Amino acid sequence: MIMTSSDVSTDRIEREILIMAPIERVYQLVSEPGWFIGDGDPSKRTITREGDVFVVSYPPYGRFPVLPVRADAPHYVSFRGGDDPETPLDDGNSTLVEFFLSEHEDGTMLRVVESGFAAMYATAERRAAALEDNSRGWEMQLAIAKRDAERP
Repeated sequence: MIMTSSDVSTDRIEREILIMAPIERVYQLVSEPGWFIGDGDPSKRTITREGDVFVVSYPPYGRFPVLPVRADAPHYVSFRGGDDPETPLDDGNSTLVEFFLSEHEDGTMLRVVESGFAAMYATAERRAAALEDNSRGWEMQLAIAKRDAERP
């Protein structure tokens, strides 16, 4: 079951899902830089490391930089993600993607918060489009995380 909530601001997305798997297994999945880019078929995705940044190539959509920010296993991990792998990621040209994990009955509650849209996109139209696209994207990615983490 996917439970969704969204902040009313134009700066963040929040989604959560209950995954019937141990917290350690879910953490192992979500702590991989760039796991959330793509359609759930990792064979289409190539991840390379360029210094501290991981670049996820996902044809035909492009190349996306992902910078690990902080990890506190098995309860929290965060990344910065942007649109241009040639530009160093900072608060003004990337979003912050945070994963919060908590033990819940026989499984793990996984919550994602993506913020920073207001600084990254100057126009209200571009920001609204990014929020809409990423909102749908997080619902898909959380379903993929559930599928992959619940596999024996």
